Amino acid sequence: MPGLDSVRMRLCAQLLTADPPAAAERERLADTLGDDSTWPDIDYDAPDGVEWEAIGHLDRARCLARSTAHHGQALRALEGWRRLGIHAANWWYNEIGVPQNVGDSLLLLHDRLGAEEREQWGDWLGDSAGPVEMTGQNIIWRQGVELRRAVLVGDADLLAAAVGRMATVLRPSDSEGIQDDLSFHHHGPLPYAGGYGASLVTTIVPWVHAVHDTPWAFDEEQVQLLVDYLLDGQQWALHGDGYDFTLMGREVTRETAHRAGAALRESLRRLLATGPPRARELTAFARRLEQLGAGDADGAGPGGPVGCRYYPRSDYLAHRRPGWSLSVRMSSTRTIPTESLAGENLRGRHLADGVAAIRVGDTPEDGYRAVLPVWDWARLPGITAEQPSDPAALLPRPNERRGAGDDVAGWTDGRLGIALMRLAGTDRIADGWKAWFCFGDMVIALGTHISAPSAEHPVITTIDQRLATGPVTIGPGPTGQDWVHQGRIGYIPLVEHSEVLAGTHPRSGSWSDITENGRATPQTANVFHVGVDHGHRPEGAFYAWLILPDADAETTRERAARPGVAVLANTAALQAVHCRGTGVTLTARHDTTGIALGSGIAD
Repeated sequence: MPGLDSVRMRLCAQLLTADPPAAAERERLADTLGDDSTWPDIDYDAPDGVEWEAIGHLDRARCLARSTAHHGQALRALEGWRRLGIHAANWWYNEIGVPQNVGDSLLLLHDRLGAEEREQWGDWLGDSAGPVEMTGQNIIWRQGVELRRAVLVGDADLLAAAVGRMATVLRPSDSEGIQDDLSFHHHGPLPYAGGYGASLVTTIVPWVHAVHDTPWAFDEEQVQLLVDYLLDGQQWALHGDGYDFTLMGREVTRETAHRAGAALRESLRRLLATGPPRARELTAFARRLEQLGAGDADGAGPGGPVGCRYYPRSDYLAHRRPGWSLSVRMSSTRTIPTESLAGENLRGRHLADGVAAIRVGDTPEDGYRAVLPVWDWARLPGITAEQPSDPAALLPRPNERRGAGDDVAGWTDGRLGIALMRLAGTDRIADGWKAWFCFGDMVIALGTHISAPSAEHPVITTIDQRLATGPVTIGPGPTGQDWVHQGRIGYIPLVEHSEVLAGTHPRSGSWSDITENGRATPQTANVFHVGVDHGHRPEGAFYAWLILPDADAETTRERAARPGVAVLANTAALQAVHCRGTGVTLTARHDTTGIALGSGIAD
């Protein structure tokens, strides 16, 4: 059975094959390393935030450590860092980011170090642990430091203990971590499939791979949960090669965070090398990401899972068809809507207020990522909200504050689905019910009893707001109001509304508008919006729309004449829709007896 040396060799192989630097870059770094073991172009006193310039020193040391010819300079750089005693204001760098980086370099330099040097560096890694109690993803990061230390000094008992502590995240949690419905929470009950939830995969899989078939291997039950989390949790939150923007917390405004495919592909490759359960499904998942990484811009390849899932722990519905998908992100007293930390996510107030994102195909551009810097964040797709003139009003509510009410629910039979959210108490909206009914080729969006007597600005329900990818086509609808088609999606009003808004407009902005550390480079894009203006201080407002994803303008015109669906009820007690083609009725009852969702006949 493989031992500690095999674990170290596997880890080193992972480090050496990950994005190898150009030889010229290594030579440049070796030549510019100063006599004091620092680089003159790094500002070691620069403040840390989302980024910390000083840690670039350790990135460079690791780059040099990947080349045997530059091991001497790499060790000098590490010793220079240790001598300077550099610390960040952010505890994460000191206790996780720095020792992880140093540990990687030390593993690559293992054979150059004597036993005493390895022990000294091992003590240094051990001393990096601080008073912050670790939970969720932080456990993996922290125990990853201990695992590096164990392999460096050859301590099998320390290795076993660290694997055991790391493995505690591979069980369903009722706090932070993987939930029993396979969604993911971090920073409290905040859904975070992207960001921390993605990091769980990319940071634990290398260790699962490194210790498999050794005395320290993760057990079958733990690996099974990891695989289930990947296939039945992560995969359903992934669109193209990026995560649903509503599941990224404050990372939604990080420009580089919306391309997760490369790291996930590598994790799947390593996991498959261990002989995991559900290998065929993992292989299909990996193939899909490989195809996207190879530039399959039309999404013609495998498009991911098909079906409908509701994640009650996260107030999240994912409805996926072969050519399109709908995700609905809500919040209740069980969940935290989003967060804003370190100057990030400055306009994400409504990210969990019933955001209903429609995606056609399975491509890197999902219709939303390209417009994040220029978006009107008061008109996120699906939400009903006031329209303030000052963008500062869109700052998220205080961190850790949960949603406004308990009346949030979802239902699915695996093919069809319903999402339901009550607006009562959401900012200055006094009441209102929103529901989405998901069928095989369409979505019906209903809203009713929307009242905001104390609103200070107009209240608008946005059906969609996305990157404009073609002309807007408009034609007469069944209610006398026009249907709308743009890109590959049709929008048909099923009742007469107070005022329908539809059109494409150029919008400008920059990443620095939505995150303090973002690029200030101005960007402009044509943005399409369709919605309903309920006016100032609405009382009992409503809406009803048929949405046709992956449909052309002619199909939209035909369905406007013969919708094939009937709204049976849209009241404060009952919302129900009947599909004439299948004979199926989906019902959301929310009266004094409670909430009941399902498929059947509404009476």
